[in-house]
Amino acid sequence: MEVYIPHEEMFYTDSEGQIWKLNSGEVNANIAPAKDTGEEVTQDFAYGEADPLIRKCRLLPWAPAHMLDLSSSTPEPPGEHYQAILDENKEKLPLAIDPVVYPSDHIFKVYTDIQQVLSHLTHPRFTFTQNEADTDILYNFSHFKDYRKLSQKQPQVLLNQFPCENLLTVKDCLASIARRAGVPEGPAWLPRTFNLRTELPQLVSYFQQRERRGEDNHWICKPWNLARSLDTHITRNLHSIGRHRESTPKAVSKYIESPVLFLREDVGSVKFDMRYIVLLRSVKPLRLLVYDVFWLRFSNRPFVLNDLHNYEKHFTVMNYDPEVVLKQVHYDEFIPEFENQHPQFQWRSVQAEIFWAFMELFQVACAEPPPMGLCDYPSSRAVYAVDLMLKGDNGPDGKRVMQPQMLEMNFNPDCERACRYHPTFFNDVFSTLYLDEPSNCHVTRLI
Repeated sequence: MEVYIPHEEMFYTDSEGQIWKLNSGEVNANIAPAKDTGEEVTQDFAYGEADPLIRKCRLLPWAPAHMLDLSSSTPEPPGEHYQAILDENKEKLPLAIDPVVYPSDHIFKVYTDIQQVLSHLTHPRFTFTQNEADTDILYNFSHFKDYRKLSQKQPQVLLNQFPCENLLTVKDCLASIARRAGVPEGPAWLPRTFNLRTELPQLVSYFQQRERRGEDNHWICKPWNLARSLDTHITRNLHSIGRHRESTPKAVSKYIESPVLFLREDVGSVKFDMRYIVLLRSVKPLRLLVYDVFWLRFSNRPFVLNDLHNYEKHFTVMNYDPEVVLKQVHYDEFIPEFENQHPQFQWRSVQAEIFWAFMELFQVACAEPPPMGLCDYPSSRAVYAVDLMLKGDNGPDGKRVMQPQMLEMNFNPDCERACRYHPTFFNDVFSTLYLDEPSNCHVTRLI
């Protein structure tokens, strides 16, 4: 936050006897001691920045500069980037093991700290144990780290997560690996995204290019590794975006300025997003399924591209504040109403585009060896939630199209609504992932 000094000159003496002067209209932060009365006090807002290009970008609010000649291309980072992430996460990759084979009538012992699983997994082939050392399935809420030790000591234990899955669940990593599916700018199903730590100059160039062409320049800044819209901000101010680099690590994505809307009779036309549950059975071969039910979230105010700090207009996560209205529409009620409001689009075709995006993402995520891709660990399984919106756009032929826009992917998602409205949810998940019996479950095989 910028704090301005009043018009009159101000002096004070600190505990060590240093005399400080605060000049009219200057920003009060990291000020330097004045040696003599009347000496000007200044601040370097890019103090400690060694990279001259990053420094130039960080000083744009005070030293405007054109960076249109700089390439805005953002190719995928090198392998060293992913290795550094693996080291920082203290994740140890497993040794190669053979797939474990259990008898067809085996009763699986499940160790879990997830209450929703404890309350709703009722399939007769699964039983719970409180002894982690004696379990067949380790289904934990927190991220597992030491796959190497597990592969050495308990290779027969099945898991609910994959080594290196942060490539999907951390926003900057998701944007990086998604670039394998298209040009360096990324595939059509992911909003253009920049890592504020490593791609600030490219962002500045791209922003200024769009500004010169008169294109929309609304952006959304998100922490790499938080969900539920926490610490998330929408802005069209380049200087504001740059200052977000000084807070927690963030990615900045093009804000969807033309979302497909849903008419709520009680409110008007609002934004909405969808949550799909995808089940990853294995990496090699790639076996991916999607739960047949999806969940919807709605804004509470009519959408207009203004008043960017109005949470209930621009965000859809309303289920964590008891004081806020939570609009509930079941998927089988939503589909006919959606087709009624958008008669030129059949939901079957829209969902086919959504599923294509899921398939393309997992194909590129599993195409490279770890740490650049998901690790092929035969004992791993996983459940992910994919949040997405639909963007209204014009196709090459001028016809209106709906383009899926993937927002984020979450590990171990909150499945409270799934369990409430579909009591067999975890029975279907466990049957699909651990029994290899998806035929009688509410799932669709994608790959």
